[in-house]
Amino acid sequence: MMKHVVRAVCGLILSVSLFAACGLEASAQEQKQNGGNKQAAQSQLPPAEATVTLNEQFLNSLLDAVFTNLRAPTFPLSLAKTDTESAPATTVTTPASNALAPSKPINQCLSQIILEREMSGVRTAVRFENGRITAPLAFTGTYNTGLLGCLRFQGWADTVINLAFNRERQTLNAQVDVVDIHLNGIPQLANGIVVQMVQNAIDQRINPIEILKADQLTTRLPIDAAGGALRLRAKDLRPEVVPGAIRLHIIYEFVRAE
Repeated sequence: MMKHVVRAVCGLILSVSLFAACGLEASAQEQKQNGGNKQAAQSQLPPAEATVTLNEQFLNSLLDAVFTNLRAPTFPLSLAKTDTESAPATTVTTPASNALAPSKPINQCLSQIILEREMSGVRTAVRFENGRITAPLAFTGTYNTGLLGCLRFQGWADTVINLAFNRERQTLNAQVDVVDIHLNGIPQLANGIVVQMVQNAIDQRINPIEILKADQLTTRLPIDAAGGALRLRAKDLRPEVVPGAIRLHIIYEFVRAE
């Protein structure tokens, strides 16, 4: 619009011979001015932010669905943090029904921990309080000690969950930090060993938890009247814990969709 106005003014004041020169000069000045204005406007624009709120009920309903519709999450136990293999399982062989049928090994004591919905009156759940996320984790487990046989235990872990946005990978991750572990059903002598294995299992098999990727928050907005479409691309994400809920503040940028 500015380009046409400048040219019209030039045409009224100057002769036809000077019109083109005036228009060229105006066009150059306008391009320079518009370029500066665009940069200034972009630098002055506030970030485009959207907020998603998830409350405790939503996340605990999700846990209910996991335990109801899927099998309980299971992780192998290992004593050493660098050991990625679980302890060997004790096996027995069942008699074959006939001479040609091969014998089948049956696992009697897998070294593993199983997350439970509830154990010893403690329910696996997510809580938002005092600006942090806490989550008691109920579990049962077995451990093949070799000489002492199979240890069966149960209990719960008091944990704190920390959220962080990984800008390089563009993912929102959770880190589960164990505060305390409560065990039932094992001798006092083995308590320390089992506590260490449970801690290792959480550190190795659970952490870090990838909650979501930024591209999962990206969407395309068709604008037919403008002859194209824009893409809302998530470029940053900031979690905020408030009483009873968590807010995800998503920073978007608008780019032309291909």
